[in-house]
Amino acid sequence: MKILIVYGTTEGQTRKIATWTETHLRERGHQVEILNSAALGPDLKLDEFQAIIIAASVHQKHHQDTVVNFAFAHHDLLNEKPSAFISVSLSAALEEGRAEAQEYVDRFVSVTAWQPRATLLLGGALRYTEYDYFQEQVVKFIVMNRNNQAISERDHEFTDWDALGDFVDRFLEITG
Repeated sequence: MKILIVYGTTEGQTRKIATWTETHLRERGHQVEILNSAALGPDLKLDEFQAIIIAASVHQKHHQDTVVNFAFAHHDLLNEKPSAFISVSLSAALEEGRAEAQEYVDRFVSVTAWQPRATLLLGGALRYTEYDYFQEQVVKFIVMNRNNQAISERDHEFTDWDALGDFVDRFLEITG
């Protein structure tokens, strides 16, 4: 099967997730094309693909505009083909944040009119070593308020790779 992965990333974790997904699909014998939503050209031929996976991260309670615009522009085709959505956020990594993470997906689906056949809420990452002082303080405030515990000032990856693998395998099963 020929599968397209379109991703939007802010700090790089969603690109890592999309690349991991690409490798996972190739290992199962599928042809895969992976594209950054910020670099999509007008000549993209979506009809060539039998299935489409979109991955986007949440920042300031919204997915990337480039991903929202892509899904909105192509929602009819996305609704016709087997398609899946992976929403990456810190909220998804925290048990008490899962409802909020689902709200981000619900809003995305409402705005774009795309109804993915499968969705996954997936934890992202904190990149303390890449933040400026202001970003670091904001992240500490958010994490401490949600998690009621201080976290060290080192990078943290919250992505559940096993859950991602299970999700991709289940999506392959429903695509037939």
